[in-house]
Amino acid sequence: MKTEETRTLIERYYSALTNGDREGLRECLAVDVVWQLPATAGANGTGGSDENGIVRGRESVAAELGGRTIKDTFDISKPFGLEIRSMIVDGGYAAVQQRLTATTKAKGLPYDNQYCWVYSCEENQISRMEEYTDTLYAAKTMGWDLGDSN
Repeated sequence: MKTEETRTLIERYYSALTNGDREGLRECLAVDVVWQLPATAGANGTGGSDENGIVRGRESVAAELGGRTIKDTFDISKPFGLEIRSMIVDGGYAAVQQRLTATTKAKGLPYDNQYCWVYSCEENQISRMEEYTDTLYAAKTMGWDLGDSN
């Protein structure tokens, strides 16, 4: 894809994501899209991921990002914010730095974490998403079992 096509797709994706437009979100995703969560999120990550922290397919990814993960992880009765801090696009690839602020559901703690998402795009759809974040901070504020890593 050309750089501007990718930029337009990613902007459309974030608009759908932040406006709760589930159908618009689905349209941005390839049928066989792959979402790779951070390795250290493992089984503590989204409920729709496999043992390797991967969510596969348009319907599964849209269900998780379109509400399930947010509702399971955060107190949606409290303020929730998603701020795009920067976006770098080159050809069919995009890297988006973002900040997420919310209140965790499990512990009721304030959550303020930085993320970097790397997107691969083909034929005007997102084919792969890789998520990077501070999972230790997430685990502590969300009450994930850290096992022996405390």
